[in-house]
Amino acid sequence: MIAPHKYLDLNLSVLNLGGLILKIVMEEEIIKYDDLLERIIFARGLNAKEVFMPTLSFLYLLGKIEYQKETDTIEFIK
Repeated sequence: MIAPHKYLDLNLSVLNLGGLILKIVMEEEIIKYDDLLERIIFARGLNAKEVFMPTLSFLYLLGKIEYQKETDTIEFIK
């Protein structure tokens, strides 16, 4: 996912998609999970759905986002 190979679509890499997710979440501060997924699919296509969860996990491990289970939202951590 992070390491490049000859079949990697750079628009669907974890790092590129992570930047897009951070941009969206920074603007909104709190966004519903489904709304975020919809915006990512609109921006990068249906294949982005496969990389969406690993990218969210990556951003969570970096401490950039947090998932609120009660409201099903993604929150930006400053």
